[in-house]
Amino acid sequence: MTMNLKHIALSINDTSDIENFYSNILNMKEVKSFILGKDFAEKLFDISHEASVHLLKRDGLFLEIFITQEENKQGFNHICLTVNNREELFNKAVSGGYECIRIERESFDLIFIKDKSGNSFELQEQL
Repeated sequence: MTMNLKHIALSINDTSDIENFYSNILNMKEVKSFILGKDFAEKLFDISHEASVHLLKRDGLFLEIFITQEENKQGFNHICLTVNNREELFNKAVSGGYECIRIERESFDLIFIKDKSGNSFELQEQL
């Protein structure tokens, strides 16, 4: 049996992050958008309201972004992205006013950027 990752689903609180963070910073393109009805939301996620959903794509990565007013509890959850020029992406996020974290280490720096809802993305240089 083979297993492949189809998509990653994230929740955000501000629709403007679709364009400002996911399109402008991560260069993702919207493939489609739809409304997840209240009945499905309740049955699948135990959430009692409908949600706007946006499917975004870049290269082979698909993100399913749910717009919600629910508080995002980050914990250790994050997505690690390999990119050609992580410094450029990091600087773009800094310029866009997004939270950016750099932890300097001997071997290589750890770099994380966050959208306005607190979803974390670790950036590693593509080899």
